Amino acid sequence: MNEAAGTVVCGDLIVGAMAQSWRFLMQGVTSLLFLCARAAAADDDEYVRPPPCPLVLVAHDKPAWHPQQVHISVVGSDHMRVSWVTDDRRAPSVVEYGTSPGNYTASSTGDHTTYRYFFYKSGAIHHVTIGPLEPSTTYYYRCGRSGDEFTLRTPPSTLPIEFVVVGDLGETGWTASTLSHITAGGGGDYDMLLLPGDLSYNADTQQPLWDSFGRLVQPLASARPWMVTEGNHEVEALPGIPVVGELVKPFVAYNARWRMPYDDGDDEASGSSSSSTTSNLYYSFDAAGGAAHVVMLGSYAAFVEGSEQHRWLARDLARVDRRRTPWLLVLLHAPWYNTNQAHQGEGERMRVAMERLLYEARVDVVLAGHVHAYERFTRIYDNKADSRGRCTSPLATEATGKALLSSSSRTTSRRTCRSFGRRASGMAG
Repeated sequence: MNEAAGTVVCGDLIVGAMAQSWRFLMQGVTSLLFLCARAAAADDDEYVRPPPCPLVLVAHDKPAWHPQQVHISVVGSDHMRVSWVTDDRRAPSVVEYGTSPGNYTASSTGDHTTYRYFFYKSGAIHHVTIGPLEPSTTYYYRCGRSGDEFTLRTPPSTLPIEFVVVGDLGETGWTASTLSHITAGGGGDYDMLLLPGDLSYNADTQQPLWDSFGRLVQPLASARPWMVTEGNHEVEALPGIPVVGELVKPFVAYNARWRMPYDDGDDEASGSSSSSTTSNLYYSFDAAGGAAHVVMLGSYAAFVEGSEQHRWLARDLARVDRRRTPWLLVLLHAPWYNTNQAHQGEGERMRVAMERLLYEARVDVVLAGHVHAYERFTRIYDNKADSRGRCTSPLATEATGKALLSSSSRTTSRRTCRSFGRRASGMAG
């Protein structure tokens, strides 16, 4: 298949992802039965995943021209992409913006796309890049020359920078709780959200749920950049149904709705470490003026040696000047190390193919999702604890976490970590 179009080329991975496409249909019953059986036999220290919450559906009760599902993402060092949806496919792809409410001193135009999935046809999905923008600055903006005014704050150009990291977000009562935790306390006083796959989660093949998800996260995603990569629930291929034209095309909703800066890499003359790719499923970007380089890998795109993703990763990491960039972060969906009984070995082929590249580049931390349970490891390489090495410290996360990069210091928390090799029980998807 054509990787440039964002399709899966790893057969065994897509089979596994397709097999899960229908899981949500029986999620409530199967989860409850599993948890009852697990609770009866669980040891005191075993993790048991709580039962799923009901879906949180957010309706759109505005006119067809009214912008909805607004979210933003970084593009280069001083631009931002604004994305939104209108039911009216003739609505203009334009963003007006300025540094004071209602006073729009600049505007930018972009484009829009639509997609089909069986009998579903999306609204117009608009993408407009605005800038150049000043760092650590609040901007007020409006989409499509009408509708609501939104507020965004650009990330800082130097350290410190604060990331929120959340995986497998979904659109249930747990999602609402997670979003409230993000904004609690400081009222959303962070700089960027990183999401390593499984965005809407429950929307897997159910396209109207993508629209509901976009409306659910809009209050946060319109105010701070959300940088995401795909998970197994973004594949959306159906078991037994071949890919025919645009009918059931893997990643079609994800690629149309959540356009990341995969093709916006700066050239080396600019000093940026980011480099362009041919797929929206993996990319990199700089943060804090280049003090942090963030690599978003695709667990469900080809990753073996010789693949485009593997070649790109080698080039991208080779461009990072660690004297200028003290922090090197990698995010992916399926964890390479996981003591939970769920999803054992699913990231092993990718680890074998790519771990050495990360190790030799001295990556500081790897963040993953998929397992639906927080777990943190000491330094590990090639399935062994590596106390003398600098990298890599993998984390698997479902709920919200905050990561503050405050300086170039390598000092890390001394809180006790779970030793590699200890298994925890639970279920994940």
